[in-house]
Amino acid sequence: MKKQQIAAAACLVAGAIGFAAVYSTQKPGKDEIPTEISQTSSIVEPTEKKTSQKTTEKVDSETKMGQEESAAGQQENQQPTEKQLHFVPENVTNWPVKGDVLLPFSMDKTVYFPTLDQYQYNRGMVIRANEGDAVYSVTEGRIIDIYDSAETGCTVVQDLGDGYTATYGQLANLTCSEGDVLEAGETLGTVGKVTRYYTVEGTNVYFAMEQDGKPVNPMDYFGDI
Repeated sequence: MKKQQIAAAACLVAGAIGFAAVYSTQKPGKDEIPTEISQTSSIVEPTEKKTSQKTTEKVDSETKMGQEESAAGQQENQQPTEKQLHFVPENVTNWPVKGDVLLPFSMDKTVYFPTLDQYQYNRGMVIRANEGDAVYSVTEGRIIDIYDSAETGCTVVQDLGDGYTATYGQLANLTCSEGDVLEAGETLGTVGKVTRYYTVEGTNVYFAMEQDGKPVNPMDYFGDI
């Protein structure tokens, strides 16, 4: 009987020891970190940094574009504006040259042209002059065209503003260029050789004025010589 009791007690002790050993191997230690938390932590940190870097690059790019647009706007504002011209009849203070009128302006009736030996309408004036004489701007205006014509030779067209233009013909030795703004009395050039259309009339300056493309009488603006 005692032998059986001793054997039973030994079995109980052995079972208790085995259970304690199993429990000890399965229980995690205090210093262990779960694998899931470690992996999640290592992924989140780089993602947050990358997003922050893209945001910074976007802000820098927008700032740079804003600075470039601002600089371009300042350059446009600094560009010089073209002077606006306004025709004032009272400012027509002088003739292009001092001389007799060989052929007057005439659009209501024809006048006789000696060289051509015929009567024609005349859109401008033909003023006697000597070769080499200075030719002057009759008022303020911008040079908008320079060309050669068989009839009027070297010819200069001047914008006077408000639709008015002045045309000077039979010139030479120009002292002006397209785009120049001349004041009244400034020199355009000199009187050149006469063309074959005016050999009988002699050396002269052709002068005409227009308003919105229609010829007007220069005498209405600068009067007698």
